[in-house]
Amino acid sequence: MIAVGDALSKGTKAIQAHGVSRTPLLDASLLLCATTGMTREQLYAKSEQLLSDEAEAVYVTLITKRCASQPIAYLLGNREFYGRTFTVTPDVLIPRPDTEVLVETTLELVDGSCGSTILDLCTGSGCIGITLAAELPHSTVTLVDLSEAALEVARINAQNLVKRPIELLHGDLYSPLEGRSFDLIATNPPYLTESWYDETEAQVKAEPKMALLGGDSDGLSIIRKIVEKAPDHLYKGGILLIECDHRQQEDVVELLFGRGFTHIGSKRDLAQLHRVVWGVWNV
Repeated sequence: MIAVGDALSKGTKAIQAHGVSRTPLLDASLLLCATTGMTREQLYAKSEQLLSDEAEAVYVTLITKRCASQPIAYLLGNREFYGRTFTVTPDVLIPRPDTEVLVETTLELVDGSCGSTILDLCTGSGCIGITLAAELPHSTVTLVDLSEAALEVARINAQNLVKRPIELLHGDLYSPLEGRSFDLIATNPPYLTESWYDETEAQVKAEPKMALLGGDSDGLSIIRKIVEKAPDHLYKGGILLIECDHRQQEDVVELLFGRGFTHIGSKRDLAQLHRVVWGVWNV
């Protein structure tokens, strides 16, 4: 058997040696907490406590997987997003802090006292739409994704985090929404190019490829489809918000302008890079 403190030290050194994380101590701590049920503070307060053989085996397995570039969120089964804990599995993209900018921008543009109808396209874990549903209690939210497995994860998160029903629909973009319109469409669609994807870290490649690659040489194939068909599903005065790569911001602005959107704007992420682009449909 091994003491808690020694297990933490060995796990940290292993992760550090494999170069898979900028925060090896944090990763090892989280995995040891998940194994033991202790808080991070208790890991130090009870550093001499011995792990059971079973707990040690579980911890070693988790550390081994982390060293093999498995994302920490998949190993823990959850990720924090906008102050809430979302269930995540390898079937969905891991929620990222930069995507919180999309939520913040939406909340700034929407009157929370009104009963807005909101569509979250390419919902994945549901982190965008479910967060908006929680922050805007008078809103009606619909989540759409092409992956049935992703929708099942979103369904779990909706049940855990929101006290009212959220509609979940399976289909390719607007395909399950014929004849329906919304006050607002928010989307974090796949937008990476093949070359950008090739340059990502191994742990990013552990995420679903279909949730990352946007198609065409510029990564904008899916975004083009979203922009082109959005007016068919927006009320007059409705807003379309899109997360994209900062290298695509000007192109997305042009797509919105070319389709007839007005009041086009963009917002920067935590690294001060353009991340969210939006426009208003007034035709």
